[in-house]
Amino acid sequence: MERCPVCQARYAGKSQCHRCKANLHALVDLESRAETHLRQAIDLAKTGDYHHMFYHARRSWSLHRTQASVKILACAALLTHQYGLAVRLWKDIKR
Repeated sequence: MERCPVCQARYAGKSQCHRCKANLHALVDLESRAETHLRQAIDLAKTGDYHHMFYHARRSWSLHRTQASVKILACAALLTHQYGLAVRLWKDIKR
């Protein structure tokens, strides 16, 4: 998160916005869980466990859609022979 979703102040790395005092804990937790799933997907790719890689990549992407999460999900879809999904995701990356 780069900015507070309530007042658009720069995110200062805390669970409460320094400007509007909005509680950002849930969003910070969500991003943290997405990052954990992304790291797990990358680790599983290295071991060749592509079906579990796909699960974690999909979880990461569903929690927080970033360029990294969509790329790893597209790779996981390709590696698990889900070519239609891989193509759709790759087209989203190129937009």
